[in-house]
Amino acid sequence: MKLVKSLLLGSAAGLAAVAGAQAADLPSKKAAPVEYVRVCSAHGAGFFYIPGSDTCIKLGGYVRAEYLGNQTWSRNSDPIGFYARGRLDIDTRTSTEYGLLRAFIRYQLTTSNGAYNRAIPAYDTNFTNQGATPALDKAFVQFVGFTAGRFSSFYDFYAAALNWGGTSLGSDRSSLMGLAYTYSFGSGFSGTISLEDPNASTVVANNYVQAGESMPDIVANLRVDQSWGSAQLSGVLHQVRPAYGANFTSGSSDYGWAIQGGVKFNLPMLAAGDQLWLQGAYGQGAMSYIGLTSTTLRVGNLAYTVSDAYFANNNVQMSTGYSLTAGFLHYWTPKVRQSLFGNYTQFDPTGSASQVNALASKANLWQVGSNVIFTPIKGLDVGAEIMWFNLDGSKTVASAKPGAPALSNDNGWQYRLRVQRDF
Repeated sequence: MKLVKSLLLGSAAGLAAVAGAQAADLPSKKAAPVEYVRVCSAHGAGFFYIPGSDTCIKLGGYVRAEYLGNQTWSRNSDPIGFYARGRLDIDTRTSTEYGLLRAFIRYQLTTSNGAYNRAIPAYDTNFTNQGATPALDKAFVQFVGFTAGRFSSFYDFYAAALNWGGTSLGSDRSSLMGLAYTYSFGSGFSGTISLEDPNASTVVANNYVQAGESMPDIVANLRVDQSWGSAQLSGVLHQVRPAYGANFTSGSSDYGWAIQGGVKFNLPMLAAGDQLWLQGAYGQGAMSYIGLTSTTLRVGNLAYTVSDAYFANNNVQMSTGYSLTAGFLHYWTPKVRQSLFGNYTQFDPTGSASQVNALASKANLWQVGSNVIFTPIKGLDVGAEIMWFNLDGSKTVASAKPGAPALSNDNGWQYRLRVQRDF
């Protein structure tokens, strides 16, 4: 029995050894190394490396909900409106041997109804519900000083930094397409020259017909950004190219222009985050660059036309105008802040243009407002804003409201409630 038992144990041990040797010869599948998300501190807070690459990415955006109340002059006008917007920002940056390579995308969906038909209170009919409107607000590439794609104009400065409602309170036109080059002089000083889409800045109304664009808007600026704040001087050359027609028979083009200066002061001696904005602009034949981006200037029942130029006596007469803007931001507490802002804009069709065009009048627009914002937790704003508007013209015109007397002055007001979650 002892002999049998020894043989059995020996056989088992041999089989185990053989099985172990065979298992060692089989290929083994190792687990893939885990790619952990790494923080990318080189480009600021919120960036992280895209796994498997040397490119850093930051995701952000906001969800905004608003309620608008407008003064109305008719039961056919909407005194209220609702608004919602969702925005997504994607910012990618890569450090290269030549410098920073950046690509930025801003995509948003917006829906609104009722009083949101107009930025300022004016006589108007009902505005039905609007479906979600998609918009590629920005999409640009930046590399070694160049910016190419869809971006904010390099002419803009204040750009509605404090106000929610009203017009832009000076320059702040919609994003546009273009190609720009920025040179940094050091110590916060820089200069930019930009070729920008003229279709985004042309304002044409009444008897003036614009021909096809044959040159871009040429924008240039000088800027400084330092601890005390920022300042910018910017200018633009804008082609005014009339089409052939009954009002105009020559083939020449004129060139509108505008110049703007702005300064922002940081005022930490009052409270952390306090700011003062001052801006002034003057233009000829380039009305969007003083903040007049619509062909109709309206407040209440009063409306005048706005155009870069008018036809008069077979000649093109370019309009002139200027805009003055001021804004002040104060933090009452770290969680409660208030803005006060105002703008005065004058539009002048000049010469005989106002005589041959019934709605072309020298006009003065006032916009004054204030908002208060409460931030209970980081990234959440709850606020309210109220604004007052006044339009005064040199010409008495028919009221926009049927049956109402002619007028040359009217005013109105509006208020907004806003909730916004930034992320």
